[in-house]
Amino acid sequence: MSRSRLLVAALLGFAAVAALAAVAPRPRAAAPPAPPAVDAKVRLAVLLVFDQMRADYLDDDRWRRHFGSDGFVRLQTEGAWFNRCLYPYASTITGPGHASVLSGTCPDRHGVVANGWYEGGADVGCVATDRYRLVASADLAAGAKPGRTVGSPDRFKSECVGDSLKRATGGRGKVFGLSLKDRAAVLPAGKRPDGAFWFEGRTIAGTNRPSTFAGGFVTSTYYTDRLPAWAEAFNAGGSATRFAGSDWTHLLKGLDYEAYSGPDDVPAEGSGRTFPHRMPGAKGVPAAGYYDQLSASPFGNEVLLDLAKSCVVAERLGQRRAGRPGEPAGWVPDLLTVSFSSNDIIGHKYGPSSQEVFDVTLRSDRVVAELLAFLDKQVGPGNYAVVVTADHGVCPLPESAEGRKLGGKRVNTGAMKAAAEKHLEAAFGKPAGVRRGGWIEAVDSTWPWVHLNPRAAAAAGTSTAEVARVLADFLARQDGVERVFTRAELLAGPPADDEMGVLMKRSFDPARCGDVGVVLKEYHLPGGGVGGSGTTHGSPHDYDRHVPLLVYGPGVPGGERDERVTPQAAAAIVADFLGVPPPRDAEFPVPATLRPE
Repeated sequence: MSRSRLLVAALLGFAAVAALAAVAPRPRAAAPPAPPAVDAKVRLAVLLVFDQMRADYLDDDRWRRHFGSDGFVRLQTEGAWFNRCLYPYASTITGPGHASVLSGTCPDRHGVVANGWYEGGADVGCVATDRYRLVASADLAAGAKPGRTVGSPDRFKSECVGDSLKRATGGRGKVFGLSLKDRAAVLPAGKRPDGAFWFEGRTIAGTNRPSTFAGGFVTSTYYTDRLPAWAEAFNAGGSATRFAGSDWTHLLKGLDYEAYSGPDDVPAEGSGRTFPHRMPGAKGVPAAGYYDQLSASPFGNEVLLDLAKSCVVAERLGQRRAGRPGEPAGWVPDLLTVSFSSNDIIGHKYGPSSQEVFDVTLRSDRVVAELLAFLDKQVGPGNYAVVVTADHGVCPLPESAEGRKLGGKRVNTGAMKAAAEKHLEAAFGKPAGVRRGGWIEAVDSTWPWVHLNPRAAAAAGTSTAEVARVLADFLARQDGVERVFTRAELLAGPPADDEMGVLMKRSFDPARCGDVGVVLKEYHLPGGGVGGSGTTHGSPHDYDRHVPLLVYGPGVPGGERDERVTPQAAAAIVADFLGVPPPRDAEFPVPATLRPE
């Protein structure tokens, strides 16, 4: 047969097969597999994190008397209120806190040792990476800098309850993380949530037109290539701009705020020291600085609350059934994490004994009450659980009345670094072969960890461990320093009865922490010394580690508990509510007073 006839025959044969395929019935698609059985106690579990909320904010009877009955008080009386909840590590910072709560472990395992650290010769952010692109509404995306880093959990070494939920439900249980801060949205949601959204606002400079001001919730291509329709609609709906041109005033008119906190005018960071605090812009129309001020006011929490409601409604969280055809459909449990960042931004600026912190705490109580009422209506009483905690506490302002009474002081860490360099030069000579810094390669962006320069040690014919020992001896004698730990000491492990040593060990990841770790004395703040402003956290002292833990849901007896627990117990608690195993690295069980008799 000729080649042309062979080709014709082949084409005719192909056409015949295609025709048969067109008329033959297609095989029926296999029914989707039933979701694995989970013994969930609730349809929806909600984690609420109030950034920088110390335990005493909810424990102080003078503040509690001004709470309503439907917010924190409802959780404290109808749910379990653990009044002795402390982080079991020293690095009491936003990133580690949010990575720890639903992973159930500490920075030495999950690797988030700070908001950022020094690794591979560069400063890195805990959730910042250049592997993915920003996903935002058109106006925000247009103003974004090319090549910028965006949020993802790539540097998070563990997993969270949401990852366990995804496995146990065959991916059907939904997981979302929401916050104003990227790290606070990304880390509690784990590795494979359905979404994580955080807030950005910026000025978009015009060439032939006036500058405009854009703000909204964003995500990254780690999660999705485009915002879901409900998030786009939320950004366009005006929730984030409605406070422009308004004032942040005292929530409770006529109340003597000074009697419950401190004077109105405190040595605050930046401008706007006294009430009322003006929101830049005209009514509903932002002006320069508006979005920064939004986050630094209780209105940022209200915008986030609106987003949480929109997410629950649009994604039908706690409101979906699933099952194979002909079989009873069961409820699919979901997880939502919401971290309120405005409390932290306000606290850094004004300090814990300020009228601003008192007011935002009162308003946070109203936020909780509104969310519980919403969940009662949308998901139904008894069908959801809520766990409330914080990622860390805070130190009083050294200049405030409380700070002065407690012996507060600012420590000039820049001067301490300069003195340490001179001491190391005297001991080992001028550093040679260095690319960054001197003997000290990094400390300003990595406090309390000091990274030494291994090339300088090698050039001097010594070891980094020996340089670290000499530096630690010097730093331990400096004013304001309580303890100093070397890498060698932390790798060897402190004695079990050395509480501070154990706290530092649980904060230590050898690949991400330095050669020396410094602990300042109580009520001492790192910074520029006298004349500084604002406050911070990050120490192993109780005011930074002691936070609330409230557990509300079906089967939880109400009332206060004296049982000593950690915030990481939330991982086992939430997993139990959802009927799934705790995450793989979880170390802390469900508290004994929550277990059945």
